[in-house]
Amino acid sequence: GVVINFEKIGPDPPVPIEKNDDGSIKDELTKDLDFNHDIPTISEKSQNLSNSTQNTSWYNCRKMIYVPRNNQKGYPLGFWPIPESFWPELTSSVLPPRTAHPNVKFTCTSSDPLVIENLPFDKYELEPSPLTQFILARKQPTVCWQVFVANSYKNSEVGHPFGYLKASTNLSCVNLFVMPYNYPVLLPLLDELFKVHRWK
Repeated sequence: GVVINFEKIGPDPPVPIEKNDDGSIKDELTKDLDFNHDIPTISEKSQNLSNSTQNTSWYNCRKMIYVPRNNQKGYPLGFWPIPESFWPELTSSVLPPRTAHPNVKFTCTSSDPLVIENLPFDKYELEPSPLTQFILARKQPTVCWQVFVANSYKNSEVGHPFGYLKASTNLSCVNLFVMPYNYPVLLPLLDELFKVHRWK
């Protein structure tokens, strides 16, 4: 495996919203209110969820991602690198020093996970941590959080996203998907190239 430092940037995510059987919206913090009394009381489950949102241990995690071996080759294979934390200068004769473990930042803004045909991606399972527990507890396997490497682009401190964190469909683990750099811009262009212009 590979050890990665994960660090949250930006605001915390909103409380997950669920729907009742009749289609009405059910808020995670209010769905257990007891309306049998004149004054509603919040159940212990909701109090625990509220406390978990105040827990900030998932903001910064130094954990491992599992890198699977290729069955045919006998060693790991990947398609895309984690970006460097600097923009190469043509005039520089020496590359800046690199940290032993990549520093990956993530935002808690829900995005659609992008994948297109004919373009490979890398998928790594995260070691269990406060971060994976927080993501899995939200029960949102259809959304993802984008990941960045600071200073990976010359005109931006945070840089462009190179992948995303996403809970597995069965909510058993959280995976890091590594894509081409700035994939939200690149993938729609490639998809059009493949489908409209028939390129392969």
